[in-house]
Amino acid sequence: MLNNKISTLGTASIPKLILSFSIPAIISMIIESLYNIVDRYFVGQGVGYLGIAGITLCFPISLFIMALSMVIGVGANTLFSIRLGEKKYEQARIILNNALTLLILMALFSFTFGQIFMEPLLRSFGASEETLPYATSYMRIILCGAIFQTITPAMNHFIRSMGHPKTAMIRSIIGAIFNIFFDWLFIMKFKMGIEGAAWATILSQFIVAIFVLSFFFKKNTPIKLGIRYMKLKLPYVRKIFFLGTPPSIMQICNSLMNVVLNNSLAYYGMKSTYQSGDLAISAFGIINSVAMLLVMPLIAFVQGVQPLIGYNFGAKKFARVRYLVKIPLLYGTSIMILVWFSVQTFAENLVIPFAAGNQDLINLATSGMRLWLFGIPMIAIGALSANFFQGTGKPGQAIFQNLTRQVLLLIPMLLLMGYIFGLKGIFLAAPISDTGAALLGLFLLRKELKKMPHQDF
Repeated sequence: MLNNKISTLGTASIPKLILSFSIPAIISMIIESLYNIVDRYFVGQGVGYLGIAGITLCFPISLFIMALSMVIGVGANTLFSIRLGEKKYEQARIILNNALTLLILMALFSFTFGQIFMEPLLRSFGASEETLPYATSYMRIILCGAIFQTITPAMNHFIRSMGHPKTAMIRSIIGAIFNIFFDWLFIMKFKMGIEGAAWATILSQFIVAIFVLSFFFKKNTPIKLGIRYMKLKLPYVRKIFFLGTPPSIMQICNSLMNVVLNNSLAYYGMKSTYQSGDLAISAFGIINSVAMLLVMPLIAFVQGVQPLIGYNFGAKKFARVRYLVKIPLLYGTSIMILVWFSVQTFAENLVIPFAAGNQDLINLATSGMRLWLFGIPMIAIGALSANFFQGTGKPGQAIFQNLTRQVLLLIPMLLLMGYIFGLKGIFLAAPISDTGAALLGLFLLRKELKKMPHQDF
């Protein structure tokens, strides 16, 4: 008989379920964000601001790899959660195993494409002659671990959906501990520079991938991996891609946005009082690292609720679905308001550890962070709206929500505000886009909840 933990998703207390799923997810996401934070800290101390700029220039490629992983991981997990709610366990097992096969194929594509087009891609992202060697050295090594980058986060979603959020959290913690250790060892002790940061990342990801996959072979795991289930089934593959498109489009658009952003930073950084595009890119690298640490807990909170929404929607328990929307919306927005006050008050303290005493870098990153994250409370609404549509199997609305922020608002705002206000305008583009996306998300969410039946079936 299937593990009782799964059936409790439709019966247990909703606040208790939200806490039990979201807290481990939040801890996991914070830990995963440390990959980014730790790399930039040790690179800042051991290599300098050009090293930070080099890693920042690689970010669009990393986002593209994440997007391919999300197509499969989120798409398959959405379908998986709905099938669990419908008690179609054999289909759920096929979905799980097909997802692993697709993740391996995506990783092979990422490695091949990235290695072939590495240098022209990085130049198009805004790399200068000074930063290109750092970016190339880092990314060629990172691509060797593409398979671990795709498998680990995607398969962790399935562990949570089967009622084991703490297990997923522990595996993320293991990876972060090893990443911190390897960064210190390779960069500070062995003096391996930017290559050391890359090797630290992929070795830690390899270790956590082993731990994640081992879960699916344990005796008490309700739905396991098995070779005979890994043969791709076209109807499931189509559905996985259909449901996984919205979050992946968001990441692809995020990658495109980062290309526009890096080029804008390089251009307007040279025209600013700092007269350095590389310094501006490095400053944003610091801002982005801190922003990920501050925003990712919210994203994890929302993602922790998503399998609960999917299960209860599949089980036609609509009252519980409504409650699963209202509680995260209230608490998510409240937490982000507190984060806003912290950023505005302590921005300089958040920047200093990365800058290695470079005062220009500290000044630019501090002022840029306060502007870039000014609209951070709005992110909760947009994130919850997109995840609600994703969890209920409505990718069209989720695609539109994600495209609005990244493409329809942020990219035009980067171009327009940069033209009007120069380097300062680049950082002002984010809060304007966050606010517009939140208003749209709130409208779509209220409209969908009104259409949902008021009676459970």
